Formats: sequence, structure tokens, C-alpha cells
Amino acid sequence: MGIQDFPRVTVGAFIRNQKGQVLLCKSPKWEDYWVVCGGHIDLGETIAEALVREVKEEVGLTVKFLRVIQAVDFVYNPHFHKKYHFVSLQCECQLLTDSETPKIDGREITKTKWFSLSDALAEPRLLLETKQSLELLLSKENSDV
Repeated sequence: MGIQDFPRVTVGAFIRNQKGQVLLCKSPKWEDYWVVCGGHIDLGETIAEALVREVKEEVGLTVKFLRVIQAVDFVYNPHFHKKYHFVSLQCECQLLTDSETPKIDGREITKTKWFSLSDALAEPRLLLETKQSLELLLSKENSDV
């Protein structure tokens, strides 16, 4: 692909397990910051379909789309491995069965870990945009109580 003519639309997967934990990943594309898995929405694909496909491709898990948490602009983010403009729909999704464990290929994703929301927010190498979406998840949980 040559020079980018327009931003791409992506999904970011905030995967929750039955304990309410969220799966964070490390990726060489993001200077090994803690981020979430995800990727581009393909032409003709819904947000939910893209989310389910990307999670399966990147960490081998089966999830159910719940909602869009927020839309985030990534305009030439300095932590991304290349100069790229995309808009990411940060989505909450539910792991269908806790018996599944993440599988990593070592290229896209190099490490995964389940975190409580508060422990995730305390991570020093948490990407700012990931942190903002986690804060929204936590505020929703606290308002549902």
C-alpha cells in the first residue's frame, strides 16, 4: 500500500471474562505497550463481525460483541510502528467460555494477561487510549452498582 488517502476504520476488543477481568495484549506494533487486540473492519463487515473475527485471528478466542465503548482517533500515533491514520471503535465483548485460553503467534501479539480493571489502569506501560476506554468501562461498572 502506498500513501494513505483516507483513515481506516478499526475495532479494538476489550474482552471480558466471567470474573469481569479484561484481556490486555502486548504487541510490537505498539512499542510493547499494553493494548487490546483488534484490526481493520473489512468491506461489507459489521462492527460485531469484525470484532469477532479479529479476536479469533489474533488470540484464538470466541467472543460476543456487547457494545461500542467509544470511538478513538489514532492520527499518526507516535507509539504505533508506522505513520498511519485510523479511527478505532473501542468495543466491549464477552468471552463465551472461560475454558478457552488465549493463543499468541508471537508476531501480532507477543503476550496476553487477564487484569482486573483497577490493576489494568495501574499498569505503567498502558497505552493512553486504552487507559481512557478502561476508565469508561470502570465508570460504567460503578454507575451500574
